[in-house]
Amino acid sequence: MAKDFTNSFNELVALATKFVESQKGKWDHYAWLDFMSEIQKKGFDINDDLQDQLGSVTESMKKCYNAAADTKGFQNILGEISESSIEFVKKTKGVWDNAGWESYVKDLQKKGLTLNEMTQSYAGNVLESVKSLYSFIPASTKSSKSASVK
Repeated sequence: MAKDFTNSFNELVALATKFVESQKGKWDHYAWLDFMSEIQKKGFDINDDLQDQLGSVTESMKKCYNAAADTKGFQNILGEISESSIEFVKKTKGVWDNAGWESYVKDLQKKGLTLNEMTQSYAGNVLESVKSLYSFIPASTKSSKSASVK
């Protein structure tokens, strides 16, 4: 089943965030397979490319989660970073410069997040992996639709 682009993007990032948080930043291969099964049950076509993209997103979120675990109120940090990343990538269509990056960080700070240099770097990694997923989804959505049209 092919999903529309915006809903797919938002849902995949939300599911990845939920997975990392529910696993508390640690998981084994079986937990990963369960996550892939959940994604498939949501109507996504699981292929190696999508698994790679989601792997990149969850690994960057895992590093951010683990880095923020010692921070006061860390439970909200990954969710806020994920939401902000979704909105920022959609707003910029995945293209930004240093001023854009600084705007992204200021938006996180406006939401009450205090990020040290290391956590800020991890937030940047989450943002980059979300951008990569954003770029990947239109291609996979188009190929799913073309494959189903005969």
